[in-house]
Amino acid sequence: MDQRLGRHERLTARTDYTRCYRYGRRLRTRYFTVYAYRQGKCVTRLGLAVGKAVGIAVVRNRVKRRLRELFRRRKALVPRGYDLFVRAVPASAPASYTALEAAWCEVMA
Repeated sequence: MDQRLGRHERLTARTDYTRCYRYGRRLRTRYFTVYAYRQGKCVTRLGLAVGKAVGIAVVRNRVKRRLRELFRRRKALVPRGYDLFVRAVPASAPASYTALEAAWCEVMA
């Protein structure tokens, strides 16, 4: 069974990111900020931004993998029909997966 995020579950266009950032609701945690925009479709999409302030490429990619996995595993917590733009902060680099998971569950509650 393929459990990857499909193209229809990812934000791909710059306009989607901009719409989330400008018009979405902002939810902050210690490790990341989530911009949630209700787009009205039946699918929830995820977009990530992990800047160089988070760390070197290896660290940034690890943070992205962890955030994607949180989204994939915890889809039931996310209401349908939203575009989520997640922006990681430098504190997310040394954070454990369980700490990120707790912050994700807190934001989605």
